[in-house]
Amino acid sequence: MSTAANQTGAMQRPRRAPEAAVIMAVLAWAVGPIFVSSLSVSLPTIVFWRQLIWLPVLFVLAHTLGDGFTRHHLAISWKPGVFFALSTALGFGSFQQTTIANATLIGSLTPAVLLFVAPRLLGEKITAQRVVYSLVSFVGVVAVVVGAESAGASSVHGLLGDAMAFGNMLIWTVYFVVAKQARDEGVNTWSFLTGICLTNVVLATPWALLASDDLLAPTPRDWLLLVLMMLIPGTTGHYLVTWAQRYLDTTVSSLITLLGPVLSTALAFAFLDQAISLVQVLGGVVVLLGLGGVILSTSAARSTKSDTVGTADPLLNSNP
Repeated sequence: MSTAANQTGAMQRPRRAPEAAVIMAVLAWAVGPIFVSSLSVSLPTIVFWRQLIWLPVLFVLAHTLGDGFTRHHLAISWKPGVFFALSTALGFGSFQQTTIANATLIGSLTPAVLLFVAPRLLGEKITAQRVVYSLVSFVGVVAVVVGAESAGASSVHGLLGDAMAFGNMLIWTVYFVVAKQARDEGVNTWSFLTGICLTNVVLATPWALLASDDLLAPTPRDWLLLVLMMLIPGTTGHYLVTWAQRYLDTTVSSLITLLGPVLSTALAFAFLDQAISLVQVLGGVVVLLGLGGVILSTSAARSTKSDTVGTADPLLNSNP
């Protein structure tokens, strides 16, 4: 009896683990904007060192926990890596040029684009229930944006930062779709991330050499923040969400990431003295309620499906 129960639990865990992995990734990503805003060096220097110190860590992980790193892995990952590099530069820049609330919340509009793109490009089913819960989350996002102005954050708000955040959102949407398609080929997560990082280093090096005037000037505090960026939002956050992409609809996993702006805004209030209004707090609650509906509707949809799965079901592939 206990053996049967254990087998049942083992079958259930993979179906819940992807949602948990994305939530943990969002928690890791939430501290990233705080690290970037706390650095004293320029944007090209931040991007260059962040990627360069990440590369050897991923290379070791690819050879110890993954499938190594070969030309095949690079061929699969370099295209997503280009979009990842552009998204990183624009995202980091937006954290420096506008409020954390605005930068992260504009970036969270990715699901709105995916609601229209995912069904056509990826063949994923978008239900009316998911649309309703998505709209609830978006209402909360709007409330947080409006609340940022009433909280007196205009002194750190800039149109350039908002524009960079918007560009980051569009490019990240493309990256999400391209990465999903690449992961469906079965490439190991660590090997995939190594290829993405290598592409980033190749692109960031000439930019840093030409545009940076403080490439060798990071302080000990800057180095600590760069290492923390690599370990927490970098290695932990991106690994978890990349792994989960093979087990979740793209729209669902992207909607869960709406939790990030709420957490980042709270951290900006605590560590960067960026004010939070009551409207923002209420908006954050609405976002969380909408996300809870998305997760519950996804679990309910899975439980009503037949236990018989086709050979294309990613849950049959144990490759992380």
